[in-house]
Amino acid sequence: MEKTTPQSSLIVEDLPVLNPVMEAEDEVAEASSVSMRSQFGSDSWGESAVPRSKRGKRYKVYAIYGLVGILSFILFLYFSFPMNVVKEVAISKLNESFIQSKVPIRVSIAGLKMKFPLGVQLENMEIANVNDSSAGIKIGRAVASVSLIPVLWGNVEAEALVTQTGGTLVVKYNNKISSLVKMANSRNMKIPSGKIDVDFKNFEISSFVANALAYVRSGNDPQLAFIMPLLRLNVSGALQGYAKLVLPEVSDSLEKMTADTDVSVKKAVFKLDDETLGIDAQEFSAARLKIKLAKKSVEIMPDTKFEAKDIALNLAGRMNVSDNMGINDVNLKIGLGLNGKVESNFSSVFISLLKCDFSKFANGRLEAELTGTFGALTCK
Repeated sequence: MEKTTPQSSLIVEDLPVLNPVMEAEDEVAEASSVSMRSQFGSDSWGESAVPRSKRGKRYKVYAIYGLVGILSFILFLYFSFPMNVVKEVAISKLNESFIQSKVPIRVSIAGLKMKFPLGVQLENMEIANVNDSSAGIKIGRAVASVSLIPVLWGNVEAEALVTQTGGTLVVKYNNKISSLVKMANSRNMKIPSGKIDVDFKNFEISSFVANALAYVRSGNDPQLAFIMPLLRLNVSGALQGYAKLVLPEVSDSLEKMTADTDVSVKKAVFKLDDETLGIDAQEFSAARLKIKLAKKSVEIMPDTKFEAKDIALNLAGRMNVSDNMGINDVNLKIGLGLNGKVESNFSSVFISLLKCDFSKFANGRLEAELTGTFGALTCK
């Protein structure tokens, strides 16, 4: 009787035979899964993620420290900077330069203080003419400030606000820091670079005109002797309008310079000091100057005109600006109207200044075309 084998025992024939090809495929699949984990799995990314997050946090800390340092420096200047000493030294140096240059102007400032965050404020500024005490300029307040954020990107944006007699003058300046460095290192700079926007709102001009006329009279130029009575006058009015300038860098051509100006004088009045001339005060119904500049060509728009009771002036035309800031290729159409005492006393003076033939002046009106350069004008 044969012995039976227990059912639970293992027989060699019952074991599965492993296929070599299947084993190789499994190894390749396992290797590719490991490779994918090494490239996209959390194991590999986990090794570099920690240093990257640390570097990001480190940069944030540096930025915060830098910002705190800048703010601390600004607060230090705001609360402890000796502005009175700066004011006295600056005014002294400025007036000394005027004396050395023989300019009859003296400047005084009642108060100077910091304006948060980066700015200064002037209180009761006076500009006096030593040759004429009546030609002083008084400015109630002037505030100049620099925007902080543009400086971080390499730009300078500054704004100045001047308040006088109920009107304001706002000047905005924009330039690159690199351009300012070029200006500082340049020896042959004729004009500053940058973008300048000026806005006038009811800004009184009487003191500025009086000081300018006093400066011209103090020069004692013999060529101006015959019009000296016209330079002794009072002019009042309020400026309204704008002036936009784009000035090229030191190394650039003046062709890149552009300008757009449209300024009117509201309630403009001028009166001669010499009453023996018998000329009444002239109230202007229109006083406007509109000019554009592009590619070294200045265009005076036909809207430019000055009209009063006894005098009227209209201008329109073009002129060119040379590289040395000279004026040439003038081509202007001019209309001059005179009436009353102005015509009888000053018609010959005006026509001589324009270098025109007196025969062109008829019935109180002169219509002419001026060509050439400012030094040698030809009247047609």
